[in-house]
Amino acid sequence: MIKVVLVLCAVFLNSCAGTSYITPDTVTKYDSKFSDTDLKMMSSYMAESLKNSDVIKGAEKKALGILHIKNKTSEHINSDGIADKLMVNLLKTGKVKFADRENLKELIEEQRLSALGMVDESKAKEIGKLYGIDYFLSGFIESIEKRSSRSELTYYRLSLKLTDVETGEIVWADEMELKKKSSTHIMDW
Repeated sequence: MIKVVLVLCAVFLNSCAGTSYITPDTVTKYDSKFSDTDLKMMSSYMAESLKNSDVIKGAEKKALGILHIKNKTSEHINSDGIADKLMVNLLKTGKVKFADRENLKELIEEQRLSALGMVDESKAKEIGKLYGIDYFLSGFIESIEKRSSRSELTYYRLSLKLTDVETGEIVWADEMELKKKSSTHIMDW
């Protein structure tokens, strides 16, 4: 009898552990932290919004440069992942092309210096033209977190804008918000 119980315990414990594959489209609902599902939802929403804007709907293919999506949250969120996913979604439309972000480091530095008044605006426009960029895409992601002893609520906001290289005019802007709640049950203690 003891052997049967031990075998059953071993089988039960063995079946509780392991690794399995799940589809990448499976919704991640572990906690209120930023997840791959959030990244996909936010990037898809923003790509759809930009794709439907008057700027992109025009007949001429537009050249975009992604400057930076700043992470203003307390979490480590790979904002380059958001930018990459957004770029892939927009490239699939055939209406835009992108300057290689690695080659834009010099341009980003020029923009930073321009904001500090150290480089004149015509120089920044000249560099944008040199790279063949019509518009710069930039933005940020921020969060607000609320916690109690048994639950956590996190609000995320992704805000993006598209700026005309020639005029400095913001020609498109949008934001997406998410709110996630997680709770701890008595059995989770």
